[in-house]
Amino acid sequence: MGTGYKGNSPTFRSVGENIESVSSKYHYHEGRFGVRGSKKNKVRHIASEKPLETAKDFYDKLAYGGKEDIYGKEKMKITRMADGTVITYRETSTSDGTPVVEINIDNSGNCGGVKSQKIHFIEEEK
Repeated sequence: MGTGYKGNSPTFRSVGENIESVSSKYHYHEGRFGVRGSKKNKVRHIASEKPLETAKDFYDKLAYGGKEDIYGKEKMKITRMADGTVITYRETSTSDGTPVVEINIDNSGNCGGVKSQKIHFIEEEK
């Protein structure tokens, strides 16, 4: 029987508690992941050989211990964290078709330094 929290976490967790599990693998620096993807600093890119798998891994680790709602046969997931952060996973972005994870800290009481951002998972250039 599950706990009701993402990943069967025994506790309701904040995004700040999950930073360590993603920070080194996904280039975390000054509250943002990946590299700047556009002139707006809130849009970020993380490149990999398998963008969909990478996006799912990132989302699962960052959203661990949150309360998750799933929409459209798992094509969109929204997780609310204990600190108020909302993490949204979409299999396909409407802007460019890549997998995307959005982090919204507008209602966060303690996000551990993470900033609001939209991260597109793109294919590595060969």
